[in-house]
Amino acid sequence: MKEYLSPANLITSGSLVAGFLALILAAQGEFAWAAGCVGVAAVLDSVDGLVARRSPADSEFGAQLDSLADLVSFGVVPAITVYFSVLEAVPVAGIGACLGFVLCGAWRLARFSLAGTSRRFFVGLPIPPAGLLVVGLATLDPPAGLALAVTLVVALLMVTALPFPTWSGLAQLARGSRRAEAEETRVSPE
Repeated sequence: MKEYLSPANLITSGSLVAGFLALILAAQGEFAWAAGCVGVAAVLDSVDGLVARRSPADSEFGAQLDSLADLVSFGVVPAITVYFSVLEAVPVAGIGACLGFVLCGAWRLARFSLAGTSRRFFVGLPIPPAGLLVVGLATLDPPAGLALAVTLVVALLMVTALPFPTWSGLAQLARGSRRAEAEETRVSPE
């Protein structure tokens, strides 16, 4: 029981609670509130990672809980929300796109669980930003065709082999860019 109640796991559980509340709100047609709950889940997901990395015990339980919470909060909830807010107008294609989004999210999480990631890049778009992009559609009320296309493209980006920078990778890129500018300024004859 102690493992369940570690600070990181409690924060992860908060992310799952936010996802569950978002699902209830989406079912009630409160799409902006549902998207807000997914935003809260994203903040908690970031914080739980920081807390887990600083904790002395690396928990397999915590890693599995995090993946399950991510699938609910950033996979199932955004798919349901965008379906009922926009894609219900094209039911067969909408269900297909949303199912594809959930499956690609699950596959992305499974690949990450097995392979991990480098410090600089993720392979494929991580599910939290993918979920935020798709649930954001529900608040914008775009045409169904556009929402369908965005949902499918984002789903495919999760399972591609394209590199997406991690936060530390972005910081390294920024530092490298600043160094290059400094070098250019020193060498510049002006």
